[in-house]
Amino acid sequence: MPAPPLLPAATFPPMTWFRLASLPNATVCINENFVKQSLRNRVALVNTQGPIEVSLPVHRRRAASRASRDVMFAAAVKPALLLKVIRTNCGRAPFFDHYFPDIEDWAQRHLNQGQPWLDAALASTKWSCDMLGIEHPLSSTKFDDGEAWDDWRNKARWKHVDFHRYPQVFEDRLGFVPGRSILDVLFHLGPEASTLHSQHGA
Repeated sequence: MPAPPLLPAATFPPMTWFRLASLPNATVCINENFVKQSLRNRVALVNTQGPIEVSLPVHRRRAASRASRDVMFAAAVKPALLLKVIRTNCGRAPFFDHYFPDIEDWAQRHLNQGQPWLDAALASTKWSCDMLGIEHPLSSTKFDDGEAWDDWRNKARWKHVDFHRYPQVFEDRLGFVPGRSILDVLFHLGPEASTLHSQHGA
């Protein structure tokens, strides 16, 4: 039997995260050390020039701690900044108006100085799982060394993931851009996004 996936907490991660999350005994590791410059606090989208990653600025509550539970949003995080990028670059997608109010609500609730990053990340993936009609994975109760898992906490594993293509608003000039946030998938496919679990590759 394949090892169950051990996933990082992340803010609106790519569709591959949710494919893995739907597998038996998948678990979100909430007891790891925070990894900078990764999907944990970056939202992967597309603009007219190509792929972009919107960073959500964070800092550690205690300087000596690297634990994910101690990571808070910094003063530079602003709900309006992320929402403007999403509105500008995804606003033409067919299902944008259907989902965007929920994203606004999430941003206003969580993207504020001093708010826990982990709460925002888990809220984003729980909402996304609801939209896809799948159960959200359980959270870890302790730090795991990864030996018994299919460990996806290493950010290098996310550099070359791919999945079934879907129509994107800038595809006519850029071609298909893979590995984008679940938001990009939902905005373009709406309820049909749930069918990508059975279509895309590893």
